[in-house]
Amino acid sequence: MSPYSRHFPQHQASGSTCNSSSKTGFRMLSAGLLLLAALVLMPGAYAAAPPPEPEARAEQPVMHQLLDSMAKKDYKAFTKQGTEAFAQITEAQFNEVAQSIGGRLEQGYTVHYLGRVTQQGLDISVWKISFSDKGDDLLATLNVQDGKVGGFFLR
Repeated sequence: MSPYSRHFPQHQASGSTCNSSSKTGFRMLSAGLLLLAALVLMPGAYAAAPPPEPEARAEQPVMHQLLDSMAKKDYKAFTKQGTEAFAQITEAQFNEVAQSIGGRLEQGYTVHYLGRVTQQGLDISVWKISFSDKGDDLLATLNVQDGKVGGFFLR
């Protein structure tokens, strides 16, 4: 008897190395993996995103114009799309944000419409901005009033 035998009991070899509980465990694992594979490979296993609302389709070009003007650090192009109140953003405020994300925007980005919320009586569209560099996404909110940007925030 070795000094380790009390910690590691000897098992007698039999014709089969699997006992019934390990066979059952193996069967359950196999069944689970097959189910997972079926769900992943099954067409339509994931719900398709609903098509954007008509307002969102109309606002998407506005979103791109705002982001593109930030990528180009073009203050005039950014503010010309907005209401008089929106155009009150200072060039210094614009440059601060454009400097922080402009480089990432230039590398490439995609926008994905998430839905709408009402805040302070205003209709706000919510967007996810994903960057080609695979870094952190941003959440954007956009308010358009009579074809003009009333508010645009990035989080």
